[in-house]
Amino acid sequence: MRDSVFWACLGLGSLCLAEPGTLSLRTYRNHEKHEQALRKRDAERLALQKRSPFTVELGNVDYLGGGFYYVNASVGTPAQEVQLDIDTGSSDVWMFGVGSCDQTTSTCSGGTFDETKSSTLDVIAPGLFKIQYFTQGSGVVGDYVGDNFSIGGQMIKNLTMGVATQAESVNTGIMGIGFDTNEALYQEELAAGYQDITPYPNLVDEMKKQGLIGTRSYSLYLDDIEAATGSIIFGGYDKAKFEGDLGILDIQPDATSGLYTSFGVILSSIGLTDSSGSTVLSTPSMPNIVVLDSGTAFTIIPADLLTEITTYLGAINDETYSWIVRCDLNGIAGTLDYQFAGPTGPVVSVPFEELAVPILNFNTGEPITDGKGNEICRLGLSAPSQANEPLLFGDTFLRSAYVVYDLDNLQIGIAQTIYNETSSDIVAITASATGQNLAGDKAVVASTPALTATQAIVAQPTLISGAVPTTIATAFGAGGGDAALTGYKTTYANRATNIPGATTTAKGAGSTGSSSGSKKNGSAGSVKDFAGGWWRGMLVQGVLVTAASLVGARLMI
Repeated sequence: MRDSVFWACLGLGSLCLAEPGTLSLRTYRNHEKHEQALRKRDAERLALQKRSPFTVELGNVDYLGGGFYYVNASVGTPAQEVQLDIDTGSSDVWMFGVGSCDQTTSTCSGGTFDETKSSTLDVIAPGLFKIQYFTQGSGVVGDYVGDNFSIGGQMIKNLTMGVATQAESVNTGIMGIGFDTNEALYQEELAAGYQDITPYPNLVDEMKKQGLIGTRSYSLYLDDIEAATGSIIFGGYDKAKFEGDLGILDIQPDATSGLYTSFGVILSSIGLTDSSGSTVLSTPSMPNIVVLDSGTAFTIIPADLLTEITTYLGAINDETYSWIVRCDLNGIAGTLDYQFAGPTGPVVSVPFEELAVPILNFNTGEPITDGKGNEICRLGLSAPSQANEPLLFGDTFLRSAYVVYDLDNLQIGIAQTIYNETSSDIVAITASATGQNLAGDKAVVASTPALTATQAIVAQPTLISGAVPTTIATAFGAGGGDAALTGYKTTYANRATNIPGATTTAKGAGSTGSSSGSKKNGSAGSVKDFAGGWWRGMLVQGVLVTAASLVGARLMI
């Protein structure tokens, strides 16, 4: 009791000693509770830091015409380095095992993983990993394993992956980042009629589960066709890399299963803008569902629209390379305009020059020319090669689009990309109670197309041996211009205003130089640097004629 009176008197004394007109109170710290509060704060800060977005640089192999974006990964303990094609159109991570790749049918690039040298490896299911590709005779067989997997300075522990024991007509391993419902084993079991099955947690699932990111989400920035690198941000997106705001699109379910297995969104129209204005092209095939697939090099559009566009540009259908154009496009400038959801939905405009994919002599690395010495490019468009083939929007579209993939909320954020942007303004994608994690306006769908079953096609390039032509005899015309188009004039309210190449003469017009083989931002490494064997593999194999010419332009490494 005397102690209480003492402390009370001391407190009153403090009040009395305060400055006139002020009240002074002395506080006393409970040290145990204070330490607990500090530990809690530090734990929360660490957890927040752990869930921050992280960026992974992508390399772009230039002699594939920008059709191959790879990531450097480390697998196992001690770490073994491999390079893998990053693919939004598949969902398994797999790599070559030692001696697994058939070098008579493949370039066998990206390195190999030796299961026997990893102390942290767990063989989950020997021989059960299987992927069959569209190209006849291609496919992978191997083991399901669990091991540590690192990219961008972040480690995913005990990730389920495939290690090939046999691979034919497959050029490199894959880092699939799609929905887990699209995993090879899960799809195989569904097709066999198995009930009560669940997919294993794949790469994006494990990133969230292990606290590396707050939501199952990422964003993709491929930059333009001449860039040596791109980037992917897991758990966030970069506001500095796109123009305006994101347009939010709902991902569409699979027509057969009702599951969400791919990044299908509603495309309402395809148009063309040149010096005469914008024209929406008429076709009974719109609206339609298109699949955003980074593992596909070109863009597959309805056949009637391809006919109009190739006539407009003066493209020629070559028996070896499919649709080809002069790389300088005869100076034709403009854009293809893809509008999503409806007339008020987001628009992504692809400059014509981004559709001119260089063709190189793989023995020398030099551009192939026509009979007049003009450099020849593949046109980065194709039509479906068979009934019910999905419309895949690959790299010749994705380079012009900044795309955010929100797997948790089943939404896509999309906007016009800003090429060659070096600044960053990264935003974390956090879970929202509103059902929309991404900042932006949700696009209003004007008309929902009927869902139709599509074939599950996974393509690979086709290797053809023999001499490579260094010239193409065909002389190109100037193109049909607006007279080749069927449609109506419009003014896009949401079309970007600052698109390089949209209104000026196409790059390299009138030139026969070798600029098409060069790459900006060469710090990513040359072709010869990629796993040390990619270029040598091409010299051994002869010519790689991309699957775009033989399998509906669906180049997927």
